[in-house]
Amino acid sequence: MEIVTVKVEPNRPYRATETMADLRNVAESLYFPMKVAGFWDTRVDLHLCPDEERRKECPHRLSSGEFDEDAYARSMERMRQVTLQLEFPHAQITIYLG
Repeated sequence: MEIVTVKVEPNRPYRATETMADLRNVAESLYFPMKVAGFWDTRVDLHLCPDEERRKECPHRLSSGEFDEDAYARSMERMRQVTLQLEFPHAQITIYLG
């Protein structure tokens, strides 16, 4: 999987969006015709889990309760044919495209 980091430098008094829907639009516009297949939002500890969609237990948690980013990336590659991981550090959101 390729990893791309989109850094947005602050420009006062304006600030870049941190809204998931806006970042999804940015990701899909930058890498058209790819579509969002998953995401991980660190601030709210939320991710789109293919296992939970199938009413199974989420395998992306470590025993400590922390999110296992590597396990999630492997699951997205295997289950959703994701080929691009797009990171937005300013928003602490990672979007997976396939």
